[in-house]
Amino acid sequence: MGRFSEAWTFVLAVLVAAAWSCVRPDSVELYVGEEDRETNGLYRYSIDMSDTLATYDLVLYSRIDAGRQKMVAARDFPLTITWTAPSGQRFRETVYFGIHDGSKGSDFYSNQYRKPYRTGLVPVEAGIWDMAVQVNSGNDVPGFRGLGVICKKNTSD
Repeated sequence: MGRFSEAWTFVLAVLVAAAWSCVRPDSVELYVGEEDRETNGLYRYSIDMSDTLATYDLVLYSRIDAGRQKMVAARDFPLTITWTAPSGQRFRETVYFGIHDGSKGSDFYSNQYRKPYRTGLVPVEAGIWDMAVQVNSGNDVPGFRGLGVICKKNTSD
């Protein structure tokens, strides 16, 4: 009878671990490298904002491999961001990606950036949103490696 009990204890432990691992993370990071962007130059992401009881924080991140002298001459650059709602409605805006207002984890040859984009966002529609980003004048920034977005779901527990 002891072996039967041990086997059930093991099976129960495995089932609990499996159920726990199925919980969706509160934060998702999506990255598109310079070489993986679409042929029209767009960086495209699918952002799940299905939870109607949550707000969302979005952060843009990138890495620019260029020495300090090249970065001094570089300019902040605009990003044209087009959001497509689950219903197909589109929203467009332009924001600037500042490269001179500090970077995280930088050294002499590389600069890493994490830029808050939206905080406490409540989408007008729940569901999967398409986010397409055009890096305007991105070619003027030497060593631009790609663009990522972090989507953090905020829930009140």
